[in-house]
Amino acid sequence: MYNTQEVADELVRIDRNVRPLEGEPKRALITGSTAGAGQLVAAYLLKRGHTVVAHARDAQRAADVRRDLPQLAEVVIGDLRHLDQTRALVEQINALGEFDVIIHNAAEYRSSGPELLNANSLSPYLLTALVTPPKQLSYLSSNQHLDGGLSLEEVRSGGGISYPDSKLHMAMIAMAVARLRPKCRANAVNPGWIPTWMALLDGPYSRDDLRAGYMTQVWLAEGVEPGSDITGEYLFHQQLETRINDLVHDESAQDQLLAAYAEQSGVTLT
Repeated sequence: MYNTQEVADELVRIDRNVRPLEGEPKRALITGSTAGAGQLVAAYLLKRGHTVVAHARDAQRAADVRRDLPQLAEVVIGDLRHLDQTRALVEQINALGEFDVIIHNAAEYRSSGPELLNANSLSPYLLTALVTPPKQLSYLSSNQHLDGGLSLEEVRSGGGISYPDSKLHMAMIAMAVARLRPKCRANAVNPGWIPTWMALLDGPYSRDDLRAGYMTQVWLAEGVEPGSDITGEYLFHQQLETRINDLVHDESAQDQLLAAYAEQSGVTLT
């Protein structure tokens, strides 16, 4: 019930055709993995032989994804629109031990400004700051980040931001992590406007290739193909994105955003 027919068909294709990876399996956590691109990445990594922990916003979605992907190692639960649940989610994740890969895929779209701030900006920041750092992180952005701004006062006050603001913030967090945590590989990914339910909220058509949209996350997570061991980049379909908001790589702007997060949450990213 959470997926378009295109996503459902791709899940079937993965189950029938993807074969195990020859090499060392990894432990991966994927936020927002009960539907859409997040579920496709989870399904693909499972078929490749990796250990995957999914994330659901509530118990019903957790039960549904366990049914859809019975090989999941665990499902952690927390609604990222509510920061108290995000902090509780941190405890669940850390109790499971260290991960090789964390993919920050979860996002709200047609939500209020405060919910967009919490789910798409503050929660990824808190999870990054408080969860034991993995070796590799991906942060899902969007081409709408081009129209985003820092919105520092809104972050400090918790007043709410726009969707483009939040997708800019995701990319800036990725670049800040790549700079401040050199032992971690961190990248931002634009999956494109692919045919998930989120895209269909704006109409019946989407412009980008579904498989290419989720395979960049798989490519980065496995890190075995040439060029996949990169860090501090903004990617679209396994290539460097050429259209990027200037703020993404602006270290001063990154530091201002991190300071606003710390002021609002009381948590500092080290």
